[in-house]
Amino acid sequence: MEQKITSHFAKGLIIGLVMVAIGMTFQIMGIYDRWIQWLVLGIYLVAIVWSCISYSKDLDGNITFGGVFGHGFKTASIVALISIAAFALTSWILPDLKDKALEMARIEMEKNPQMNSEMIDKALQWTDQYYFLFGVIGSLFSYALVGAIGSLIGAGLAKKNPQSGMPQSI
Repeated sequence: MEQKITSHFAKGLIIGLVMVAIGMTFQIMGIYDRWIQWLVLGIYLVAIVWSCISYSKDLDGNITFGGVFGHGFKTASIVALISIAAFALTSWILPDLKDKALEMARIEMEKNPQMNSEMIDKALQWTDQYYFLFGVIGSLFSYALVGAIGSLIGAGLAKKNPQSGMPQSI
């Protein structure tokens, strides 16, 4: 029987490129709603769970919980790196996205009755100054956290029946 073990790198590359394509599609369409961000992270979560389950299936369940989790988290790490690279590239190529993000942040802050005009201006100035850092840290944190959750779910759902003497991760 031929085993089709797809590496975490290949899966991470595919998932990462799909996530970037989805994100860019919404940016091109001018859709920046909060629910879109949650939708994209939901799709990502499902993709990581799929990665874990397919990995276990490729090994006929001859893997431990930790082995499946490790595969999922490595896959998620590749996706996080692709996400950061995509953010850096779009920030450089399309600097007007930063202006759009700051404009949307202003609109959200103006809805808060506890924030006056001076507070909003200070917050936006600070956000503008550290925009790139916030984007990188935000991408890293959100993709790593959702990836860890997806890896836990996937490892819990995946078939696991390790046999002694067999490798536990690849």
